[in-house]
Amino acid sequence: MEFYYRKQKGLKNGMTQVQCLRIFGCSRSGYNSWKERQKDKDGKRTAKEAENRKIMESMRQIVRNRGYVPGKRTFHTDLWRDYQMYVSIKRCAKLMRKMHLVANQPKKDAYKHMATHDHECASPENAVNQNFFIGPRKVILTDITYFYYGIYRTPVYLCVFRDAYTKQILGAAVDKRMTVDLVKAAYDRMMEQYSSQLKHCEVYIHSDQGSQYLSTTFRRMLEDDGFIQSVSGRGNSQDNAPMESFFGKMKTQILDLVALCTDAETVKVMITEYLRRYNSEFYQYNLAGLTPDEFYTYVTTGIYPLDEYYGIKSTELMPVSELVAERRRLADEKNRKAREAYARKNEERNKLHKTPLQIIARDQKILRKQIKDWKQTKDTANKQIDHLNAILEKTKTAGEFILSLSKDILDELAVPQNWQKYPELDYIYDMKGLF
Repeated sequence: MEFYYRKQKGLKNGMTQVQCLRIFGCSRSGYNSWKERQKDKDGKRTAKEAENRKIMESMRQIVRNRGYVPGKRTFHTDLWRDYQMYVSIKRCAKLMRKMHLVANQPKKDAYKHMATHDHECASPENAVNQNFFIGPRKVILTDITYFYYGIYRTPVYLCVFRDAYTKQILGAAVDKRMTVDLVKAAYDRMMEQYSSQLKHCEVYIHSDQGSQYLSTTFRRMLEDDGFIQSVSGRGNSQDNAPMESFFGKMKTQILDLVALCTDAETVKVMITEYLRRYNSEFYQYNLAGLTPDEFYTYVTTGIYPLDEYYGIKSTELMPVSELVAERRRLADEKNRKAREAYARKNEERNKLHKTPLQIIARDQKILRKQIKDWKQTKDTANKQIDHLNAILEKTKTAGEFILSLSKDILDELAVPQNWQKYPELDYIYDMKGLF
């Protein structure tokens, strides 16, 4: 085919490629694929296959290190950070399909698009109002979830405090009971390690309306440390969506492993180690390819963590912790007025935009409209009932009329159109729209 086509191509009125393909019964895609294979005489295809095998082996190692199958963006980030392989996201997805790897995915949020709207004066204050990403150490999310282990699926409970901006786990505790003590233990661990980073500015502690978070003990702890409590709307998981998302992904990754544990202490060790590695080892595509700990350093100093900077090793430079402390001190002094202005703005935002009388008047208007609509519905229903009762009486009269007819007329009424001849059967015209 190739020889014949080249010969025809050299002639003045030779056949085109399409005509040659038709003669030999060959498709254009098959011909082009054959040509590409002929071009690979220098081993390019073989080299690419060898490179793919190397990448896939690294991907297998990533799965071993993480303990679960991540998504294509996580593979892309881990290959870049740990193996110095710059593989596109599209290529990662292609290799995942070739390896038959399916990324672990969390289940759909059962409350999504099902949030209820309560009266603004009847619900606790939601100071965050889904504005989670205002800065590091500004919004701390917290929630409680459960895991089960062993043959009898014994439950254990996990409470977590998490920075919404950097996604760091600041404090966590595991217990067999879901009590205020569980929340207090996680809170104490957070304050033990990060209190210096949390007390320099206004911090919102945001949770759902669980009894543990609305207890006097928890509220008093927040007041003593100068935190602002924020609570989600009742039954609205979207008001604490990042926390729900984290628990969903965490369960997808280790729930089946926790179920293999034989006692609560083993569960505690596994969950604690997972959270430690999540903070310091698990790179995240949405955090500039950094771990949550590295990302906090990056956003507070502007320095992207590398092993070497222009020939100078990172160990020869000033410790980042010193730089962070100094910059925080300068920022506190410089932004004091800005924080006061923000506090005034936040106080104004939390106030009602209407007077109490205006709110009551609005509520009365809503209720009057509902009452009016239901009254109209009631009047319409009564008229319809009277109309149908009148037709029912006509049918009774029609039944008596039918009983008085002779056999010849009854045979005549076997044809539907003949009913129209008798006024006693005219109720059929009143039943339009009832079938």
